Amino acid sequence: MNIKYFSSVIAPLCLFGFGAFGQEDPSVERGEQTFMRVGCFQCHGTNGQGSEAGTALTPDTLPPEAIANFIRFSPGRMPVYPEEILSDAEIADIVAYLEAVPEPPDPDSITVLKGLKVGE
Repeated sequence: MNIKYFSSVIAPLCLFGFGAFGQEDPSVERGEQTFMRVGCFQCHGTNGQGSEAGTALTPDTLPPEAIANFIRFSPGRMPVYPEEILSDAEIADIVAYLEAVPEPPDPDSITVLKGLKVGE
């Protein structure tokens, strides 16, 4: 079996029981609370917009399985969160929160920013 296929498709499905994140439906409100409680905001920003310390998670949110896989098995600087720290249901809630974050407005739609050029 191709290792790329296993790591990107099969492993996340096994991790979440073939798509079932948990008993309850994911909650945007619980997701925001968990995102703040476990410190995701410290690197990824309060709305997942990213910072120098962590990549942007919104507005182009990764598929839920990819987010879950990264949370569980992060190969980078991000700490790994095993199920004892962050349950599958809590990850599903975080995904719901990230998916609910609206896209930021176009700067030209904000009167005070309209027409400003970077570096002026």
